[in-house]
Amino acid sequence: MIKAKVISVGKEALDTKDNFIILFGKEASERLKNVSVIQQISAETDFKVQAGMHLTIDQQKYQIEYVGELVADNLQSVHHTVLDFNPVPTNPRSNSIYLTPHKLPQITAGSEIIID
Repeated sequence: MIKAKVISVGKEALDTKDNFIILFGKEASERLKNVSVIQQISAETDFKVQAGMHLTIDQQKYQIEYVGELVADNLQSVHHTVLDFNPVPTNPRSNSIYLTPHKLPQITAGSEIIID
């Protein structure tokens, strides 16, 4: 299980036309912080994420449909991934977690993210 708390939400982080959220740890550059949701993972944990698991943001629950091959390493090293609320494309991004339903969640500083 991965558990994180949202520290901040960048001014351009929740663009509904893109339908994805970029997550980074607090060490992200200022430029990245503007377009990202900054999270702090609560403890060292198993960063294995796979299709069939669930991702919950506060009370909003999503099914994980696809996990790119770089997700676990990126989460462990810089707490980065992309939460993508679009259908899985023919060539999915290697740093993304694709989720259903295909709807951006409400997310604010203080929100809790759980992957289990």
